[in-house]
Amino acid sequence: MILELAYAGSKITHVGIPDTKINQLTVDQLALGPALLTRVANPFFGQIPRSSSLGDPTIPLAQLLKPFPRFTQVGFYRNNVGTTNYNALQAKLEQRFTKGFSFLISYTRSKLIDEASSVFDASILTGPIANFPVADSFNRKLERDLSSGDIPNIFVASFTYELPIGKGRRFNPGGITEWILGGFELAGVVTLQSGIPLAVTQVTNFNAFAGFGTQRPNLVANPNLPPSQQSTAQFFNTSAFQVAPQFTIGNSSRNPVRGPGYRNADVAIIKRVALGETRNVEFRTEFFNLTNTPPLGAPNVVVGSPGFGSITSAGDPRVIQFGLKLNF
Repeated sequence: MILELAYAGSKITHVGIPDTKINQLTVDQLALGPALLTRVANPFFGQIPRSSSLGDPTIPLAQLLKPFPRFTQVGFYRNNVGTTNYNALQAKLEQRFTKGFSFLISYTRSKLIDEASSVFDASILTGPIANFPVADSFNRKLERDLSSGDIPNIFVASFTYELPIGKGRRFNPGGITEWILGGFELAGVVTLQSGIPLAVTQVTNFNAFAGFGTQRPNLVANPNLPPSQQSTAQFFNTSAFQVAPQFTIGNSSRNPVRGPGYRNADVAIIKRVALGETRNVEFRTEFFNLTNTPPLGAPNVVVGSPGFGSITSAGDPRVIQFGLKLNF
């Protein structure tokens, strides 16, 4: 039997691909309030086609206060800026195959913090897989939070066990008894892991006119519920969030809630029947998601939308499959 303990840690800069809109007002300018919506003479009238939203004789004052007033949006293309910090304790217990039995148990306790959780797609021109806009392009501290890939607890146990009945094993009754009871093997994998953090936004970005890519809600209470109170109708405390009004930046962090955890057990029952010295027939019965535990999808995380906080999707239920194989 082998027991291993290990610590893993890393700090990396210039990672992640936040959606940074640099043609944005500052927070101080946003505080000017309704005056930003006042229409004023357009100094670019006649220079920009009338088909553009900036081609009218008058435009909102907010547009003239932006760093690039002649453009509606200006952003960094694949802005690879940010930092990530990862720390973990890893433990592994292993029993190598002895007397028909082996197992491998591993556990990881970790924490992953970053400022952007987006990653590139495999195709160079398709952009990031997930690209969440930043709350304030001029204040990156607002983005520092648990990463969308943070899974603090991961437990995986796998095993193989040959029942001690049959030819070459501890008990060899021979005859029909051996043919019926011999040659069986059990194998399985059990996985338990925490859910991932989720970004919460609100259905309407009231500050889009000022160049802000997103508007997060205000957090007024603890958004987490104890497991006994979590349900698919309300997975977290929805009353902890309030819609942030126009001209303000909500105080909620980037990923304030965590999605449902994952629990799964896959088991196989294998029966082998020898056909001479070098050949055998193998019949397998495999149970995927043995306990039929629903692998719940992520809850609705858009404040103000119907079903906010509810879960309406899940993965596959229990699946049973059979297989027959000739080994020679």
